[in-house]
Amino acid sequence: MKFYARDFENIKYENDTGKVWLKFGITHHGDAEKRFDESVDDGYEKNYQDWKGDTAFSWNDLTNKQAVIIERHMLEQVFPNPGHTKVWVEKTLKCDDIHEYDTCSGITELRLITQKQRKWVLFQLYALRNGDHDKLSEAFLPLVEKLNAN
Repeated sequence: MKFYARDFENIKYENDTGKVWLKFGITHHGDAEKRFDESVDDGYEKNYQDWKGDTAFSWNDLTNKQAVIIERHMLEQVFPNPGHTKVWVEKTLKCDDIHEYDTCSGITELRLITQKQRKWVLFQLYALRNGDHDKLSEAFLPLVEKLNAN
């Protein structure tokens, strides 16, 4: 299983917040980009024609349980919902239709963060993956114990 963090940019609506979209997720694909490839049938609708993006971080050699632990930590502890980084995408982008991306699988995992937060979280994820635990902030230390136990 793979955990990933992916940069997103909406090409239909302007993001005038000065912040960036980052998505945390898991996939069974060896290449996280296949998760968003409409030509790959994963059994759910992919509606990403208004979005472009690149994988900023990925970690391949995880068990399913470990990948889920990291994803939940990111979405519930580091950038929780509710929280200031979890926003309604359509409202933030001022979309014409408030439900425009309802069929966009994984849209709820998007977080709107500053460039500084993006750099920080990617540094933490790389340090975690590389075993550089002395470089981890307190927000990531609980993950080491959870991952080692699983």
